Amino acid sequence: MRHERIERNFPVVKISIPKATPNELQRGEDAAIAVFSRAGISPAQAADGISLREAWDIAGFPDDFDISDQDMDNASVWDEADHAAVKAACAQWAQQGRSPPLSAHLQLVTDPATQLVDRTTALALLRSRVEEATKPSEYLDATIGDLAWIVAADVEDERHAQELVNEVTIAFTALQLSSFRPVDPVDPKRQAVLNAIDTLEKRSG
Repeated sequence: MRHERIERNFPVVKISIPKATPNELQRGEDAAIAVFSRAGISPAQAADGISLREAWDIAGFPDDFDISDQDMDNASVWDEADHAAVKAACAQWAQQGRSPPLSAHLQLVTDPATQLVDRTTALALLRSRVEEATKPSEYLDATIGDLAWIVAADVEDERHAQELVNEVTIAFTALQLSSFRPVDPVDPKRQAVLNAIDTLEKRSG
């Protein structure tokens, strides 16, 4: 059993640490990249390792899962890079009486036009895509979650942030799927997405 590997053209990483300043985030990202450089692997290779390890975990760690020692080593480098990012970004937090998070939520950037936008742009993109969601499409819009997480980036309660993001993505998926059931009323589903986005904006601002 083999987890599909994904070709990535943008070996760039970003981190998400609530209430971190742009300079702190940049220090964290630089520290993460330094870990990959020292290990001699790309962020994309390490991300593949993490993806495989997570897929193996979800599958229940079967003996026949095709994951190599190198894949596991690459995943460990990703873990190390995430830890280094937190340490570098939050180096001064103890002096300020602040507790650093357990993870920098390190992410490989494969779609800069979506993943690297600011909060205001992310909100605008979310709302604009609501209007396009009912157009027939072979694929669901996988960028909605990324945009929602950008809006929720400064929510320190990770569980609450996840709930807010889930409300948006679930409502949006229901709206997109309405194109397969034209007999169902669309307007209530569209309004449900807009309401979820409004809630996300208010509770994460």
